[in-house]
Amino acid sequence: MKKRYLTIGDFKRNAFIMAAAATMGLTSCDSNTQTNDEWNAGTEVPVPDGIVTELTEEAPDQWKITDERTTAPGQSMAILKYNDGRVDTLQGLALENQMRDIAQNEQQYTQGGFGLGSVLWWSGMGFMAGRMMSPRPAYYANPGVMNNTAAWRQNVQTYRQQSTAPRTGRSGYFRGRSGGAGA
Repeated sequence: MKKRYLTIGDFKRNAFIMAAAATMGLTSCDSNTQTNDEWNAGTEVPVPDGIVTELTEEAPDQWKITDERTTAPGQSMAILKYNDGRVDTLQGLALENQMRDIAQNEQQYTQGGFGLGSVLWWSGMGFMAGRMMSPRPAYYANPGVMNNTAAWRQNVQTYRQQSTAPRTGRSGYFRGRSGGAGA
């Protein structure tokens, strides 16, 4: 039996394709009155709280995280308690520059050691700066300090996922269609 191939200008096939396309377009319509602006409006992702990390120098250039707690977004700081009794606070631009330097030299700080940069990298401050791995318990004075910010770390992770996800659901095949029930 000889197969019959349709040519590009075949009227029946083109009519069928047009009918199928029109039918598919009509089935995606519903009585929902959303406008294109509503479809394209991305949901606002709330910025996670900031963090205050307190580090204490136990011996020369040997640091431990002795406290971590959340604070208002944009109010993050590192409180440094030196072995000789001095207290220093890194916040704002000074903290950003320190964390940028640490993030750019990540390999140096992931190797270990208890220097200020390594301990900051493994604290909540390092997590905010982009570290994806879980904190290392050895850098904390006790496990309770690390557990204080477990929920905060989860919020930061959720923020990362939501802020990098596509803003609308209208991309891809049949995405963003609202069904008749419950939408």
